[in-house]
Amino acid sequence: MRRQLTAYLSEEEFHRLRDEADERGITLSRYVKERLFQTEGGSGLTFSDATLAAAEKRIIQASRTSTAETLKPLAHQLTTLLAMIDQFALSMLSHLPEIPEAQRKQALASGQRRHRGLRAEVEETLKRMEEPVPTQKSGAGRNGESA
Repeated sequence: MRRQLTAYLSEEEFHRLRDEADERGITLSRYVKERLFQTEGGSGLTFSDATLAAAEKRIIQASRTSTAETLKPLAHQLTTLLAMIDQFALSMLSHLPEIPEAQRKQALASGQRRHRGLRAEVEETLKRMEEPVPTQKSGAGRNGESA
């Protein structure tokens, strides 16, 4: 048995629906029905475009808020690190004497060599930090002896 449903629309809403139905080459009644029900599943109601847009906005905002809250501690740590580096540079420049012109070439070569060594050490330390922690084998017998 088919049932009739009545809905009240503004002129603008009616014309928009009729134009959309015309673009698809179907009746207005069929178009409204397809908009209300999923055509693939056949049983569930679909969200209107406005409801979907509102839900999408809420999801995006929640994602942004969550990301911002997650990144706050990291941003604070980076800001602290930048301040520490700035203070270190100021301290070094304030306390180290100027290098005489005759020794600058040698000092620069020494500084570059030492800098490469420091970078290599930092890279090695970072690699060790990234390595997975070895797990103990579960084959331990009595008194902690392995089988």
